[in-house]
Order: sequence, then structure tokens, then C-alpha cells
Amino acid sequence: MSEKKEKKDQFIIAYLPELENTQAIIDSAISFAKMLKKGLILLYISDNAYKSISTTEAEIVLKDLNSKITDVDFHSYCAIEGKTKDIINKIPLFLSGVLLVSAASESKNNNEKLASNSNTMLKNLYTSRIAYFLVPQNHNSPISFNRVIMTINHMRESKEKVLWGSYFGRFANSEVIVYYHNYKDEFYRHQLHFNIKFLMRMFDNFKINYRLNLSSNSKTFVDYQAIDYAKETNAGLIICQTTKNKSWFEEIFNLKERKIINNTQQIPVLFVNPREDLFILCE
Repeated sequence: MSEKKEKKDQFIIAYLPELENTQAIIDSAISFAKMLKKGLILLYISDNAYKSISTTEAEIVLKDLNSKITDVDFHSYCAIEGKTKDIINKIPLFLSGVLLVSAASESKNNNEKLASNSNTMLKNLYTSRIAYFLVPQNHNSPISFNRVIMTINHMRESKEKVLWGSYFGRFANSEVIVYYHNYKDEFYRHQLHFNIKFLMRMFDNFKINYRLNLSSNSKTFVDYQAIDYAKETNAGLIICQTTKNKSWFEEIFNLKERKIINNTQQIPVLFVNPREDLFILCE
């Protein structure tokens, strides 16, 4: 009885911004629900700001999609009307969500505002407390957890990303490749050293299969490099961290994460948002 209750206490949220081409999202959400032994909820948000249908119409489609799920002990669906960003920000509270799984795409019709547009998706997810996994909409094969690339840098808010990296090693027996580059700045080098030291202590404690990979390219944003490296090593996904403080350049020309979302190699990405309540200097 307690085991069933535990599985129903927390959920993987399959956020379906559109109700077409949903299979990649649902399949990925099922994979995470099975790995983490959590429940699964299919979510649709009816938002007047975007091209959407009513919650009543959405529930008909969601009910059918939900009826076809067989690999998860507890699964359900939910259609909510309101502002997308506000609802996503509240998912950890009112849906007990621990991970949001979705997909982003470029809008083909500039006259229609779609919730699945990559820039729109990023703006709606950026301030959320929940980690989010974005899979390419045309991703046909199941998500592989065999090999995972996790970037690490000098940021002090790296604890939750390291925790997520450990989940794959602990619950999916993944090989975790820790990808990083060095810095000319002495302070940044020290911060990177502290973060790697913290990571090694945790991973060694859990007996996780991991290895460190130092890139010789110290000029290119490390997450961009990880995309190419994931393709070279046939990794199933990469774990990145979103930008905490947006610069004026990013405000005008969009966040770095948009390029990662639109990566041409079609590598799924798990984004971890920095959270002040989990701030710990990794020394």
C-alpha cells in the first residue's frame, strides 16, 4: 500500500503544447516515469494567447491518449485553462510534478502563435522551479539512458544538476560523461574545481559509472560543445543548466538555450533551472 501511495505522490508531467505529434513526448515521459518509479500525467493548457482548443475538447483527446498507456502503474490526464507560464510555474505545487517532458518546434506559420514554438516554450519554462526535458518532435526511437552527457562549469548553483546526473547512474545504470572545459580566470578555475570535487564525492558514494572529459576548447560555450560530443559518442541525452542572469545581449538576441533546443543533431536535452532554495557552494 505504501509503495503505491509513494508512486502517486509525485509525477512526471507530459506537457502537450499541441495535441498532434505527441508520441515522442509521451514515450519519453513514460521512460522517465518507469526509471524514477513515478506516476504520469498528460497535461494540456488552453491559453487564449496561443492557438488552442477548449479544455472540454482537449479532455476527449487526452482521455484517448491516456487509455493507450500500459507501462506505468498510475497515469492520468489534465486539461487546464489559463496562462501557460503561470500554470507551468505552479506544476510542482498543484500537480506534484518532479519533471516536465515536452517538445519544442519552430512555427511554420508566422500568423499563428503556437505554444510549441521554441522561443515561446523557453520563455514559459525559463522561470519554472521544475526541471524540464525537451525531446525533438520527430524523435522516433525510445529515449536511451545508456550514456548521458552532463556539462559542468564554474556556476555555484550546480547541486541540483549533479543530483539529476546521479539519478541516471543510480536508477538507469547509465554511464555519465561529465563534460567541461577550463578557464583562464583563476576564480572560475577554483569554482570549477570545487564543483567537480563535489560531483566526484557524490558519484563515488553512489558507485556511479562516470568519467570526466576535459575539452581543449575553452572559448565555445560548453553546452554547445556537449551537443556535438553527444552525437559523436552516441549519447541518449545531455544535461544542461539554464542561464540564471540574462545579459542585455541575451534579452535582445534570445537565451543561449534556444540554440541548444534547436540543435541540428536532434539530441534530447534535460534543463535544470537554478533554484535559490537549493543553493550550496559545492566545496
